[in-house]
Amino acid sequence: MNVSMLAEWEANRAIKQLIKNCNQYAVAVAWAGANEIVDAMLDAEIKLGMLVIGTHMYQTDPAVLRRFSKCKGVRCLPPNGRLFHPKLYYFRMPDGYAAVVGSHNLTGGAFGGKNIELSVLLQGDKKDILFRNLEDFIKSSWSAAEDILEDSFLFAYEAQYLANKAKLKDLNKFYRLKKPIGAKPSPLALTWENFVNGVKNDGYHNLEGRLTILERAASLFSEHGSFDAMSRLERKAIAGTYGANEPTFDNIDWAWFGRMSGQGDFKNLVNEFPQLLSKAIDNIPADGDISEGDFNAFSQDFDRAFRKKTHKGGIATASRLLVMKRPDFFIGVNDANKRGVCGAFGAAHSTLTLGNYWERIVVPMQNSPWWLSPRPKAKLAGRIWDNRSALLDSIYYEPK
Repeated sequence: MNVSMLAEWEANRAIKQLIKNCNQYAVAVAWAGANEIVDAMLDAEIKLGMLVIGTHMYQTDPAVLRRFSKCKGVRCLPPNGRLFHPKLYYFRMPDGYAAVVGSHNLTGGAFGGKNIELSVLLQGDKKDILFRNLEDFIKSSWSAAEDILEDSFLFAYEAQYLANKAKLKDLNKFYRLKKPIGAKPSPLALTWENFVNGVKNDGYHNLEGRLTILERAASLFSEHGSFDAMSRLERKAIAGTYGANEPTFDNIDWAWFGRMSGQGDFKNLVNEFPQLLSKAIDNIPADGDISEGDFNAFSQDFDRAFRKKTHKGGIATASRLLVMKRPDFFIGVNDANKRGVCGAFGAAHSTLTLGNYWERIVVPMQNSPWWLSPRPKAKLAGRIWDNRSALLDSIYYEPK
């Protein structure tokens, strides 16, 4: 038996040549997606013996399954039960047998140069029992699989594939979360119980008062739909731009979560040109998940709102608006809590900007046990959970 190594594009070339020269081929792979090998296999459909494709973790593209569903001898395994994970390409050649075994799935990443892959090419004749064993494995896998039928499998798989597509993209991201700077615990180490105790024992604020602000802000967004549709008094409440001695909307102390009355250009936008800030805020969904793309769109429009302004909008004013729109996702950062919050996330407070706020604050927060905890059934605990990100600064609040 001859054994040779196939790295990167070598496997692509070798398999296409084997498909061209073989009498028959059979394949068993964990995942499949659009690529040149799929095209070559379909062009040589007459030679196709058996093909088994796995769908675990929704990595297989349903469009490829649909293309293969018209071919005889093609089956798939549903995305449950034991993980189907082989990468085997088997060929009956005019003068013997060949097989490619290794890490190459039937995907664009494997055969398009995106992934780092390594497989081996095995070549021999009928004396080599290994080829019979490989063929038996494919036959056994094929027997356990099911036909790719539109009504019984493909319709259900495609719907769930699309629902999980955004989650799969997140799995390709890696953020270097940092240990806290200072004596206080990292949010990544807080349990739900630790978090609730910290929020309830805030020595500077009243929990009920803070919840009242956040819940009233939610009702304003729900009632009006957008920031610029609110009255000036309501916008000032959301933005926190009421002066220290100025009567406030609904007699609520809107200064909690950051007093922005000293931000002149920001106040001017709130009062006179709210549509500019509203365009930014509208990028953040009213409910459901918020993506990094949503946040980046907010950041870009928020910065544009301050074009030609003397003082630009910063992390304090931006995060104030984010907290009022989605207190379950964002934490307000201001002079009174910036050092404590940034230190808890292992970031230097002097370097925090709107540009790195998502990576340094939002991402580690969303990877914290207390944030990931399911919503409690108890009334007060449920209210805390609904506003949990905004309330985190209770634990790290350090006023001058």
